[in-house]
Amino acid sequence: MKQKKYLLMLTTLLTSQAFAIESGQNVLNAQHQTIIQTTKNKCTGNLVAGKWVLTAQHCSANNPTIINTFNNQRILVKEQINHNNSPYYYGDTIDIALWKLDKDAQFNKITPLSIPPISAKQNIDLYGFANNSDQISKVPLIITSQPNDNDSIVKSVVLKGNGTLVAGDSGAPYINANNQIVAVHQGIEGDFYRGTRISSAQDFILDTVDAWNYPTLLANVKGQQVITIQSLHKDDVIDQAYTSGNITINSDQSTCLKGNISPFETCTYVIDTDGNEGSLLLSPTEVISINPGIKDDSTGKDNNDKPDQIITDNNGGGGGTFNLSALFSLLFIVFLRRKIRY
Repeated sequence: MKQKKYLLMLTTLLTSQAFAIESGQNVLNAQHQTIIQTTKNKCTGNLVAGKWVLTAQHCSANNPTIINTFNNQRILVKEQINHNNSPYYYGDTIDIALWKLDKDAQFNKITPLSIPPISAKQNIDLYGFANNSDQISKVPLIITSQPNDNDSIVKSVVLKGNGTLVAGDSGAPYINANNQIVAVHQGIEGDFYRGTRISSAQDFILDTVDAWNYPTLLANVKGQQVITIQSLHKDDVIDQAYTSGNITINSDQSTCLKGNISPFETCTYVIDTDGNEGSLLLSPTEVISINPGIKDDSTGKDNNDKPDQIITDNNGGGGGTFNLSALFSLLFIVFLRRKIRY
């Protein structure tokens, strides 16, 4: 028991400060829409399953319950669920938490979570926010040692000349060459950066989320579009998706329709759209909005078209119109007068 307490004390000391990227490479925020920032201590997190944030557990302490997204959405955090409060906590150093948001955040593609082993000398990128900035930056890291299956920590160093970490960036994702999150940034230990492996918290993640990891909004889509989703369900699941609006699923090309989908497995839906508004619904509560706000204009009329003027026989509504029967009557009278005169 004493050994476990010392481990916890050491972890607390190592992770009591957040760390941010300094002199890293700036990237376009819109190309990394799942990465979010907290409003007070500037921790970083990653959006999963529409309304969840994956971050470091020590970011939950005394943290305001609002996050900022790439497009300046400010979303309330309803609940913070820490690994050490879960049934999967055994006095270990797993520094991971999941925050449940008040509503879905907007992002156009997922960054899947990865549980296969991490190898030594593997290159990964850490994405976070420059100190006191809303700008996302990245720093390339290299894994320095190969953790065993029971080790929750992965250690790495920054490739020379590519930036450093300073106060502000705990919870940032470690992303591999396949654009998958393999670990969550925890802190600094001497010359090494410490991250918590996703695989060490996989049961906690599945039990807490138990849903699809999916993008929530795709804009300016016309023709064919591939949408990647990931199962974060506790058990195998099968496709139950359906569509609304001007969206159809290409069943021949969609891998999500090919059978059972295991936890952490990814699959794809291939959809066809005419460019108007619609939705791909993975379930009644898991909705991918396509081209929101774009209506079908196939009638050829725009919003400025006015209805054709209606001509009536009403005396009160004439307003400059001339009744056709009155015109024929007048012509008939003129014809009769000429006939009588001649």
